[in-house]
Amino acid sequence: MTANTWIERFGLRQNPFKDTLDTSLFFRTRQHEEALIRLRIGLEDGHAIILLTGPSGTGKTIATQVVLRAMDRSRYAPVFVFAYPGMTRGTMLGAILKELGVVDIPPFAAQRLTMLQEKAMTLHAGGWRLVIFLDEAHFLKADVLHVLRTLSNFETEQEKLVTVLLVAEDSLLRRLKAPPYASLLSRITFAVTLEALSRAETEQYIKYRLLKSGAQPNLLTPDAYAAAHDHSGGVPRAVNRLLYNSFIEAMGQDTTVITSEVLTRAEQRMAVLRG
Repeated sequence: MTANTWIERFGLRQNPFKDTLDTSLFFRTRQHEEALIRLRIGLEDGHAIILLTGPSGTGKTIATQVVLRAMDRSRYAPVFVFAYPGMTRGTMLGAILKELGVVDIPPFAAQRLTMLQEKAMTLHAGGWRLVIFLDEAHFLKADVLHVLRTLSNFETEQEKLVTVLLVAEDSLLRRLKAPPYASLLSRITFAVTLEALSRAETEQYIKYRLLKSGAQPNLLTPDAYAAAHDHSGGVPRAVNRLLYNSFIEAMGQDTTVITSEVLTRAEQRMAVLRG
């Protein structure tokens, strides 16, 4: 079976459930639309720190990509950095500076922080606002998080020079509510939260992705949508994984219709990976 065999077999133009940041497949539920509006308002109003949280797989990263790609580059200088376990203050600051095009990055964290402040001032003088998208922020240690408090202090008499959008799982918000983080939490203007999809939203999500990929409307039987929600919990990433495996399962059963039975069998095979 070649890479495109199953796609052609089901009359599709592309894989509707690929695990990538393809914003053309981004389905805007009401909560996602509200999240985008609040994020854009936060950026427009120049807030220092904004928090976007939600369980893993609920669409936080792709939502930030939608915001990022819609930003007016004549007004904003956005950088995107992925956090990871063990990331230090210096490493995070270095990653930001590298995204800003700095070649000769100084060796020490304090020097990097000073350079970043100077870059933010230079951008401000040129009419740009520095916006830092920090994804997977739940991985950041306490001392790294407190650097963000320092970034929030970069300002003129009229406005903040930097906006930091923290994108993280719910565990970060729980951490920030602890007393040692009170000063940082006070600098977060608001938090935007994404939740799993409802059963109706899961059905709409699947239909939207199929429609964008050229599928026929009867590719899934009516009972398959409820099964997809039940097996995935309404988490978009889990929905994608389940539907992809269901197509492969249908190929093995020599059928081009995805039924609840096909979905359930695909889920059973996937359960082996979870132990």
